[in-house]
Amino acid sequence: MLDPKQRLAIQLGQECLKASPPPVLVLGSGASVPFGLPTMQNLADHILADLSKPMGEKFSTDKLWEKVANELKLGADLESVLQNFNLPDSLTDHIIIKTWSFISTADFALFDKLIHNQKLLPLSRLYSHLFNSTNQTVSVVTTNYDRLAEYAADCAGVSHYTGFTQGYLRRKRTPVAPAPRSNRIAMNRTVDIWKVHGCLDWFFNDIKDVFAVTSANKIPKEFQPAIITPGIRKYEQALQEPFRSIMNEADTALSQASAYLCIGFGFNDKHIQSVLRQRWNQGDAILVILAKTLSASARTMLEQSNGNRFLSFEESNGGTQVRTHDDPDGFLLPSNHDLWSLESFLNHMI
Repeated sequence: MLDPKQRLAIQLGQECLKASPPPVLVLGSGASVPFGLPTMQNLADHILADLSKPMGEKFSTDKLWEKVANELKLGADLESVLQNFNLPDSLTDHIIIKTWSFISTADFALFDKLIHNQKLLPLSRLYSHLFNSTNQTVSVVTTNYDRLAEYAADCAGVSHYTGFTQGYLRRKRTPVAPAPRSNRIAMNRTVDIWKVHGCLDWFFNDIKDVFAVTSANKIPKEFQPAIITPGIRKYEQALQEPFRSIMNEADTALSQASAYLCIGFGFNDKHIQSVLRQRWNQGDAILVILAKTLSASARTMLEQSNGNRFLSFEESNGGTQVRTHDDPDGFLLPSNHDLWSLESFLNHMI
């Protein structure tokens, strides 16, 4: 028997999933980490190890790279460190390449697993659930470079759109017999994935035109990954294409939402957080957060909710700490209820 607090939590979670239009899914690195993608700390350690090697004259000017390395060794987070130094373009480009290579390796390892098990990602199940209705489009906004959101759409048998062409896991269709009507409907259903910091697939040529290379396993010769890494240049890059157009699409989705389901998102990105919060503050949108650990930014936002409806699940002592707008201090669910994970959340809400 559920008590009133637990009933409210289940009610809010189910209301989020039943929202029309469907909830905007906001994915942070915590959505990908359970499937082998690196954490920001993993990335910082990787860059630190690389910066600790002799890097040649082109990176030794003012020895800024040594200062970056020293800050990381002292335990500072990667984003803060890279925002504190005006790095030369050569070093920034080097960090971009190392970031791309490190995340790409993990991304391909995930892709290999999905070839053998297309039910691995709970995000696929979430897509299928949201499309088990009249919904034709689901919007995803993410700061991640990896292709997990796209892979999940392929595994769910629906299309995805990132502003470029689409398709990773494709199935052969018989050219003689038309596809069953149910399949044709599914093919018309599309997950719009707005990757505001870029994607492993995207590359700039030498004149800054952008191209997408599907499931690229290496950086094409004389091209540069089109990803925005932390640092002073982050907001300058966000004003350039393709990021400006992608952000406009993300802004539209966030500003029109009736509900948000945030998975592993730390609310540390001003691009996303400001639009989401402005819409949420209007008072009629539901905010649901799933996090292994709520970030300081997320906690502050919930503490300042002013009655706006929210539900958060966070890992705590092997169980789950649940908070709602009616019970901001929250209550603890036992260890067999890990609702902070998407898979468990869906098991309890669907």
